[in-house]
Parts: sequence; C-alpha cells; structure tokens
Amino acid sequence: MKKVILILIVSVAIISTSCNNTQTESEPKDQHAEEAKTSEKHAETEIAGEVQITSEYMKEMGIVTEPLKSGLVNSKIQRPATVMFNPDKTVKVGPRISAKVEKVQVDLGQRVSKGQALVYLSSVELGKIKANYLSLLSRFHTEKEAYKREKTLYEEQISSEADYLQAKAQFESVKADLESSKETLELFGIAAENVGNNDYPLSYFVLKSPLSGVVQERNLSPGQTLSPNTTPLHIVNNSEMWVMIDAYELDIVHVQTGQAIHLNVKSLPGEVFTGKIDWISNALDKDSRTLKLRAVVNNKNGMLKEGMYGTASILNSQEGLKPIIPVDAVQTINNKKVVFIPGDEEGSFKPVEVVTGEENNGWVEIAGNIKPGDPVVTSGAFDLMSTITSETRSAAHGH
Repeated sequence: MKKVILILIVSVAIISTSCNNTQTESEPKDQHAEEAKTSEKHAETEIAGEVQITSEYMKEMGIVTEPLKSGLVNSKIQRPATVMFNPDKTVKVGPRISAKVEKVQVDLGQRVSKGQALVYLSSVELGKIKANYLSLLSRFHTEKEAYKREKTLYEEQISSEADYLQAKAQFESVKADLESSKETLELFGIAAENVGNNDYPLSYFVLKSPLSGVVQERNLSPGQTLSPNTTPLHIVNNSEMWVMIDAYELDIVHVQTGQAIHLNVKSLPGEVFTGKIDWISNALDKDSRTLKLRAVVNNKNGMLKEGMYGTASILNSQEGLKPIIPVDAVQTINNKKVVFIPGDEEGSFKPVEVVTGEENNGWVEIAGNIKPGDPVVTSGAFDLMSTITSETRSAAHGH
C-alpha cells in the first residue's frame, strides 16, 4: 500500500513540474506576439516620417511646391461669364485740335504712368492761339503798370479822372482777354504758365496719359494728321476687370450686390480670380431670359484678357474661404489623409495629416495644421507617398 501511495505522489509531482515548464516556455512567445501586435497597431496610427530626395530625382518625379490656395470648391451658383475692361478705367486719347504727329513715345502693350508723354504733335492753329496768349500777356503787364501809374497820379491830383478811368478800362479789357485766352489753352490741355517756356516751337504740344495703365491701341504714326474727333491711343488700367455673368431667372432670389465670386478660366487652369458683384440688372434679356450681373475682379499679374470666357462661382455670403488643393496632392498613408510640405533640409519632404471636405472640378477642401499661403506639394505627391511607404516597408523587413 505504501508503494502505491509513493508512486502516486511522484506522478503528481512529475505532472505538476511538466505543467510549470510548459507555462514558462510559452510565456515569452505570447509576450513577443503581443508586443508585435502592439507595434503593428502603433505603426498604423502613426504617419511615416520625412523623406530626402535629390534634385535630379525631384525633377524626374515632377514635384511642384506652391503656396496653399484658399477658396471653395462647391459654390452655390456657377454661371458662364465674360471678361471685359472696366470702362471707368479706360481712356481714349486724342487731340482737341487738328494736328500733325511729330513723335510717338509709346508702343502697344507698354505700361505708362499718369502724366507720361504719349505723343508730340504740332498744330498751326494752336501755335496762333499760343502766340496770341503771349501777346495778351505782354499787353497785360504794360496796361497794368499804366493803370497803377495813372491811379497814383490821380490820387495825387496830378492826372485827370478821365485819364485814370481810361487806363483802368484798358487794363480790365486786356485782363479779360488774357483770361479768355488762358481758358482756350486749357481746353486743349495746355497749361498757360508753360507756354513759351519750352525749347520746341509754339505749334508743338504733348498728349499725356490721363491714368496709369497699358497702351491697348495705337493707331497713329509720325507725319499723320489727326482731326479733333479721333482717339488713336487707348490706355487701359487692367488691374481690375469687369466680369459679366449670365445668371438665370431662378437665381434672382439667391444673388445680391456685395456677394463674392470666384472666376475660373479654361485657358488659365488652376488660377482663381476673386471679386464681388457690384451690379444686378433690373431686367431680363428678352431673347435668352438671362439676368445680367457684373462683378469687379482683381486681375493678378494682368493674366485676365478682355473677351475671355470662364465660369463664375457665386459664393454664399455666409460661407468663408477654405484651404483648397488639387485632389492628387492628397495621399493616404497608414489610413490617414496627408499632404506633403517641405522639410527642414533642402530636398526633404514630410507628410502632414489633413481632413478632406468638399471636392469638385479636381480640387478638394482640406483642414489641418496648415493654412493658405504655406508651401505645399501640389504635383508629384503620389511618388513621394510611394517613396515613403516603400522605405517604411524596407525598414520593417530589416527588423
């Protein structure tokens, strides 16, 4: 009986030891697997780090970095629009008297300043008007001195009253003629005080630009004779343009002056021009039944040209502008939407997590730790994403 009990005790001890050994050996494996799962999960929630590429490879990948734009990809109303010059900032320049072109100072497309000389002209008729002014000016000074002298003599009772009154009348007559001649010169755009002070003949005069802008038309050449009803030079200030929008009748309740618009032109892809509606027609077009709207738009860098066609997006006045970026510039890394920005070193780029919003016409609204004006990769983002993810995978396999 004792032998049987001893065998049972030994057996239980062996089984217990075996179980303990099994648990001890399995614990490290379970712990390692758990750590691997935790590491894998942690990797999924983090965004891959910075990537460094050479300038040659950057060019090969077609990487383009631009300031982040602001706008709205989905507007309340989108309607066809036409660009035109602002007539209030367009002047047609020509002489007010028959004249011959002596020298042209500007050419097409040239930017001019207000008051700058555009063309030198000569006019026989104007020369006579100037000569008459100078003659009257000389007589004015003579008669003025004579009047002062007679007045003094009269007050001292040396000269008669008749002589004094005659001198006064002659002086006032010449003075009136001089003022009339001065006004005539001003009608022709000539300052009377400059008459006779120039080196060129009295028949010469200068046409100057009434505003700063660009020479849009130049229909004259040296030797050509111009009549008073011609305007051979057109100067346009194209810093702002008018945008005429064809809205629909059903849009009437949705549009008002002061509303912001964005203009997109097919010939200028990626460019957005901003402005505000400043006029709404009180009548519908009889044929097309459209409602004409006008907006004044900032013409950045003079890119907009008269006659361009585009699409005007009329924005709800309650909406604000948001950061927008080309759709292809947003990539996905570890299930997170990212865009790329330049890193701290030249040729380096790093992803920044963003939240995407409305998407339309190849653009998407984004939100995150990035604001309009910040440099961001707008082209080549897919290759950057591929480079980062491939390096991440290689590093993972290396472990």
